[in-house]
Amino acid sequence: MPRSLYVDNGSIYTSKEIVQISARLGCLLHHTPLRDGAAKGKIERFFRTVRDQFLVRELDLRSLESLNQQFTHWVEEHYNAQTHSTLQMTPLDRFALDRSQVQFLPPNEVNDELFFVEEDRHVRRDNTFSFKGTRFEAPRHLPDRTVQIRFQRKAPSQRVIVFYQGHRMGEAKALNPIANDRKPQA
Repeated sequence: MPRSLYVDNGSIYTSKEIVQISARLGCLLHHTPLRDGAAKGKIERFFRTVRDQFLVRELDLRSLESLNQQFTHWVEEHYNAQTHSTLQMTPLDRFALDRSQVQFLPPNEVNDELFFVEEDRHVRRDNTFSFKGTRFEAPRHLPDRTVQIRFQRKAPSQRVIVFYQGHRMGEAKALNPIANDRKPQA
C-alpha cells in the first residue's frame, strides 16, 4: 500500500474514484504541477526505455494477453536486472533497500471492494433501492436511510455491496418481487 501517490492531472487521476480509493487506503494523493514536464521525468524516461528497448523487439501481437506476458517478462528479466546509470544499481536492488518500508494489505476476502466505485442511494420503506435500472434489496433492515453502495465499474450490477455509516452491511441482492410483496416484519 503506498503512503502517497504522485500522479499527473489526467482525468483518471482527478476522478472521484481515485480520490475515494486513496482515502480508503489512507494514501495521500498528490498531483504534478500543471504543464511541468520535469515533474514527470522518471515515468517519461521509463516510457522512452520501453520504446527504445521493448517495442523494437519482434513481438507476438496476436493478443493483448500475449503482449502483456512479453512485457512482464521484459520488465522482470531485463529492465529490473539492468544497472541504472544514475542509481548505479538495478531497480530491483534499489527496491530491496526499502523492503522494510513496504506495506501490504492484510489478507482479506473483501480487499477488492476497496477499489470499487461508490455512490449514495436512498433505501425505500420496503427496504429496496434502485441502481442501474434494477431494484435491489438491502442486506439489512435500513428503510428510509441513505446508504453507500460499492460496485465494479465494468460489471456494475454483478456485485453490489452496501455500506452504512462506514460499516459494511453486506451484499445487496436483485429484488425478488414475489418474496418482497409484503412489508418486512419488524
